[in-house]
Amino acid sequence: MSNDKFNFDGLFTYDMANNHQGSVEHGLKIIRSIAKVSNESGIQGALKFQFRHLDTFIHPDYRESKDNKHIPRFLSTRLTPEKFEILVNEVRKNKLIPMCTPFDEESVSLISKMDIDIIKIASCSAKDWPLLEKIALTGKPIVCSTAGLNIKDIDNIVSFFDHRGVNYAIMHCVAIYPTPSEKLQLNQIEILNNRYPHITIGFSTHESPENFNAIKIAYAKGARIFERHVGVETDEIKLNAYSSTSEQIKKWINAYNEAVALCGTENRPPVNRKEEESLKSLMRGIFIINNIKKGAKIKRSDVFFAMPIQEGQLSSG
Repeated sequence: MSNDKFNFDGLFTYDMANNHQGSVEHGLKIIRSIAKVSNESGIQGALKFQFRHLDTFIHPDYRESKDNKHIPRFLSTRLTPEKFEILVNEVRKNKLIPMCTPFDEESVSLISKMDIDIIKIASCSAKDWPLLEKIALTGKPIVCSTAGLNIKDIDNIVSFFDHRGVNYAIMHCVAIYPTPSEKLQLNQIEILNNRYPHITIGFSTHESPENFNAIKIAYAKGARIFERHVGVETDEIKLNAYSSTSEQIKKWINAYNEAVALCGTENRPPVNRKEEESLKSLMRGIFIINNIKKGAKIKRSDVFFAMPIQEGQLSSG
């Protein structure tokens, strides 16, 4: 990535998370299937990984614990840095932007080592100040999710990154998996835009992959970055209730494009010729009641207004 400030506007993030199932081959399938749809759509797409240095991330006394459902999931889908590097290279080969969420400082170092382009901060890490300090020092573009945060928390994050001159964006997010439609809180996008007008606001989504209305409303509310979990199903592998297949991602992008077309320009556009002609056919023209001598002053009582207006005629407006 160049040293120019990264433009987040229109960025689509495809989060692989642990949907690779600990298999490089399956991870490659996900990358290729999503890249094909994204590239055909002409979208600026990023494929996102999640890095955890599991030897230190999970407390040694709890490595065998089944009380926290995430621990066995993380351990069973573990990939080595070398295997992740194969996937990162495949992302670049398929013309997507490599992106990654680190959950600990060691993972931030690995991101820097692999020169992954964008760092994503998960909502659960958005107040992890030791981690944020390390991330801010990388100088990379950053996207931060805000699920479960109050407005003071978000103010603190914005202040933290602003004071460090970081190129960043923030995402409205709801950490319910999957998120029922009535819990999406899409008005928050508008609230964030109004409160932080200097920041690009996005929508990180966990609703049903068959919900194609939420992205339309999110765009209309001002979201300009969009994120979904992605995966590939096989006979043995089934996706969770908030991960999308490539076919669903295609429909999701199409819904976005429809919203962009419906919303139109962000500034007042020039008058459309067809619109002008349509309005003119309904306008009143100025007609004189009596003959008026050349040079005489025209009074209101000398004229009346009526349609249809004639070519070259003055209108009443």
